[in-house]
Amino acid sequence: MFVSHRAILHLDMDAFFASVEQARRPELRGLPVIVGGERGGRGVVSACSYEARAFGIHSAMPIFQAERLCPRGVFLPVDMKAYAAVHRDLVELLGHYTDLVEVASIDEAYLDVTGSRRLFGPPRAIALRVQEQVYDAHGITCSVGIGTTKLLAKLAAGLNKPAGIGELTDADVHGRLRGLPVGEVCGIGPVTQERLAALGLTTVGMLQDVPFPLLAAAFGRGAHGLRQLALGRSLSPVRSERPLPKSVGREVTFADDINDVELLRATLLSLTDNAVAELRRKGLAARTVALKVRFNTFHTVGRRRTLARPVSATRPLYETAVALLDELGIGARWVRLVGVSVSGFTHNAFQLTLDEGWREVALGEAVDRVREKYGFKALKLAGGAVAERHLERPSPDLALAPSLQGPPAGSRGA
Repeated sequence: MFVSHRAILHLDMDAFFASVEQARRPELRGLPVIVGGERGGRGVVSACSYEARAFGIHSAMPIFQAERLCPRGVFLPVDMKAYAAVHRDLVELLGHYTDLVEVASIDEAYLDVTGSRRLFGPPRAIALRVQEQVYDAHGITCSVGIGTTKLLAKLAAGLNKPAGIGELTDADVHGRLRGLPVGEVCGIGPVTQERLAALGLTTVGMLQDVPFPLLAAAFGRGAHGLRQLALGRSLSPVRSERPLPKSVGREVTFADDINDVELLRATLLSLTDNAVAELRRKGLAARTVALKVRFNTFHTVGRRRTLARPVSATRPLYETAVALLDELGIGARWVRLVGVSVSGFTHNAFQLTLDEGWREVALGEAVDRVREKYGFKALKLAGGAVAERHLERPSPDLALAPSLQGPPAGSRGA
């Protein structure tokens, strides 16, 4: 049932990675900061400050292209450990206002403050206090949206960046929202946006007004969901418990393009080992393996395969990734980036038996304990270690959980 009296906040950190760097290095404030790799590197932009965005730089842009657009920019490597530490502090801070905190990504969270108003005041007062505490604690800013649904709160935050507080009410659904491009609505990605444009539907108002049979003819069962998005009706409540992650993955950019299949296999072994260690830390097993390969032409291809049963051991997942690589047939092409991810999770309820699967998992858990005590590099798989000297830097895929996955396709950037 659609509850219109809910008070939901959406906290959206402003240029999070770059802002953390500027806060801990005050000399960088006011400068165009690009996080993702050092100057001359072959990686991509993970985040950039608003000063850098003024030059046309955006996330996922190749570093070399960002250099051309902003020669005087400050280029920094990703320091995920520092960003995750700030993230944890922010989540703890939000928990002081309500126990209904849903972490959406490393730089976004929803708060249901419906029951917090008597203690902390109206939603806008809570939003202001959160902004002040975030800045006092970490020297960074955030934007806060207020709405009766998660969707309206997220839109309100996006429309008031950076460092703003915005509110969208049910009345705004048939007012201010109608003029927005459909791509501004989270949940409507680029592909859907193109299909809507082919129907002449480019604004939220048009999507609200289009005859439903026409929408259903084009989108089938998805038509109802699109209409609900246009009307701001995200019916899902704020959930404090974290759902199963969508995927766990790792990818790397090579220091030089390679055409060595054995080196690619060794790299896949290292990446799979790293990803599976994350799986075990979360108590999960995976069924689906996905391979990602980017050639020196920047053409990217992917392959995936689903196993007969969920596993949490490195060998079967690695062998599947290698099989996908062999099917791809690198041939004479040169590879710039390779990645592997696993998905299709279940909680790892592995039973104690004496079969080979148990032995592999037990061995992996023993390795995990050593790494936890002495660091991940304390133990390496022999084949995977061969690849490391050829890598510019590891580029961990942030899809470790929904909380690290970033905004949906088509949503506004931070």
